[in-house]
Amino acid sequence: MYKQSFFSLLDKYQDGTASAAEKALIEEYYRRMEMAGSTELTAEEETALKEAMYQQISANVWEPGTKVIPIKRNRYGMAAAAAVLLTMIGAGSYFFLLKKPDARPMQPETAKTKPRDLPPGRDAAVLTLADGRTVILDSASGTISQQGGATVINIKGMVSYSSPSTGGGRAEAAVVYNKVSTARGNQYQLVLADGSKVWLNSASSLRFPTSFTGDRREVELDGEGYFEIAKNAAKPFHVKTQTQDVEVLGTHFNVNAYSDETSVKTTLLEGSVRVSQSAIGHTLKREQSAKESGHSAVLKPGEQAVLSRTHSSLTTPYSPFTIDHSPDIDQVMAWKNGWFEFEKTDIRTIMRQISRWYDVDIRYETKINDETYGGRISRNLNLSSILKMLENYGVHFKLEGKTLTVIR
Repeated sequence: MYKQSFFSLLDKYQDGTASAAEKALIEEYYRRMEMAGSTELTAEEETALKEAMYQQISANVWEPGTKVIPIKRNRYGMAAAAAVLLTMIGAGSYFFLLKKPDARPMQPETAKTKPRDLPPGRDAAVLTLADGRTVILDSASGTISQQGGATVINIKGMVSYSSPSTGGGRAEAAVVYNKVSTARGNQYQLVLADGSKVWLNSASSLRFPTSFTGDRREVELDGEGYFEIAKNAAKPFHVKTQTQDVEVLGTHFNVNAYSDETSVKTTLLEGSVRVSQSAIGHTLKREQSAKESGHSAVLKPGEQAVLSRTHSSLTTPYSPFTIDHSPDIDQVMAWKNGWFEFEKTDIRTIMRQISRWYDVDIRYETKINDETYGGRISRNLNLSSILKMLENYGVHFKLEGKTLTVIR
């Protein structure tokens, strides 16, 4: 058989065009997955089961020599999921639904929604200059402008700011701010004047000075960004969001501050950061007050500060935040590395990510249950590939223009 994804084989099964051997392969695959979920397997038993499954699949589906991607086991154990149904679509992507023990096995559907398609997101952004002019970065190349003494250069999906050597003349110049914004379906990378690197996820923006003067470096983030900060102990670096301040000297960290999420998450990969709660329009005095009142914490590598957006304005202006000492770093960094990654994730959370990356509005025509999903999916796939995976688990969609309706 010519090389094809396992999902293509599922398609044939559902369309009624699979051969007897192909039907047997699919049915045996799901039977074994259900068996694997019914009891807690030892490591040796699980390894043997997976090996047998992959040998059978690779012998019938993939060409000789093709690498078969292993299944990621849910951290909560397969026994808790009783029936783990998994779809593989090649390119390292996979997706599964966690069902309760009394859930009925998934039945192949005879009719499927055939959605229209949308391409994945791409590298694109808009640069807003100090005088209000805008530059479309995906179509601009080379030197764009001179801003506050810095040269702005855009090359191959990255905009960078290069300041002249310090000394004489420009020290008294007024601070000039620029802003890089990504729409839904876009992402972009930038290098600040101090050499710090920032990756912006879709539907995000970063406001920053074209050069850093004074005794601190400060930028303002809306949405999600990953930062690799150039070290300068004399000038601490601050990332401001509407609800918090992240203070660093030199480190790698990710901030997820989307306004439609229930919390702001700051995850430290390397170095050290102080995360402080704040309010819109906060001042240095308020920032110091937050530290003194205990509304701040210093993170260690591998920790995550979670700042809840849900709080009562009658009690305190600060939202309570907690520290997760063992977040899933792979899941946090998946977007930067070209993946969606889910772990016990509900459908609304999944759809918010799809909305940002594929530039679609999400509507719901039906009540959504509490089923959760897991998996790792390439962000380079067209929207239809992801919708097909979800449809295998009973979630159906209608795509009209830029509106995606959940019609389950």
